[in-house]
Amino acid sequence: MIRPLLLAFIATALSTALPARAHHGVAAVGAAGPEGPGAAMETTSPLPLPEGVLFTMAKSEYVSFQRYAFAEPANKAYASFNMVALGYGLRPWLSVYAFQPWNVKAQDGVGRNAGPGDTNLMLSFAFKYDGGLQLVPEKESLDDLMDWHFSLWASSTLPLGPTSARDDRGSYFEPDMQTGFGAPSSAAGVAVMKQVTSALTWLADASYLHFFPHAYPFTRYQFGGETRLDTAAACRVYGSGRSRLDVSAELSGLHLRRDRERNGAGLMEPLRASGGAILYAGAGVRAYHGPFTVAVGVKRAALKGLNERAEQQGSEGLERFRAALTLGYSTRL
Repeated sequence: MIRPLLLAFIATALSTALPARAHHGVAAVGAAGPEGPGAAMETTSPLPLPEGVLFTMAKSEYVSFQRYAFAEPANKAYASFNMVALGYGLRPWLSVYAFQPWNVKAQDGVGRNAGPGDTNLMLSFAFKYDGGLQLVPEKESLDDLMDWHFSLWASSTLPLGPTSARDDRGSYFEPDMQTGFGAPSSAAGVAVMKQVTSALTWLADASYLHFFPHAYPFTRYQFGGETRLDTAAACRVYGSGRSRLDVSAELSGLHLRRDRERNGAGLMEPLRASGGAILYAGAGVRAYHGPFTVAVGVKRAALKGLNERAEQQGSEGLERFRAALTLGYSTRL
């Protein structure tokens, strides 16, 4: 009999899609025991934290943006989305999480903005199917972990990040260059997992993130909502004792609604060159030893259909690449 030591989760950091606007990315990590299901880089695993287990995580994602002549001399250069997280198993089927981002965003000719993002709180319920849908029990054998597993989760941010930082010229950074979003954002999602063989695991998830408008010192702005669909395969290529090595491949679909901004008449108006759809392809490697896990991964846009694409720069889908490093540790309290 074993218990999963860690779970995978989504911390949906926020994104925008405007001309010359930088974006946040999606951070998801996951881990398992030396045997049993695997976890991917972006796709949520529905496995819960065991009751009484505390999970700690640190993740850093570096995003390098393509530069275009039309956006000179103020091309978005890069962004670094960093995060620390705590998770705790309240029940075998109920886990809670808190995420604290620290974001860095750089723009040519304007400067660099670094600071805390909005704190995110999440609640996750875990289920399985074994002759019927049921809550995940306290203990599962390796055979039990071959069953279909599901989760439902919901999250909300506390708007604690700053929204009035100024650039090197003394002007306010644009909304997407601020490290906070000013108003709460809420998200909900579902995840599913099936261990196909003793070494191969299939995962998928779907989620939606909604933003509320915020009155910045210089405008009233609302970021477009995000719909995400992810699927992944994780394969254990090495396992011995308390150590394990997995590789994963993923496809991540993202649909962005248009951002909205207050116009001269005081109405919230959809913006050109914002929103669209992107399909990312990615790969990752994850190593485990006892309660520790480390993972590295990279992804790029394979397909994209951005609104007024020729007018966008520094938006999701127009990255040169996204690279991520994750460290995790779990312990029983």
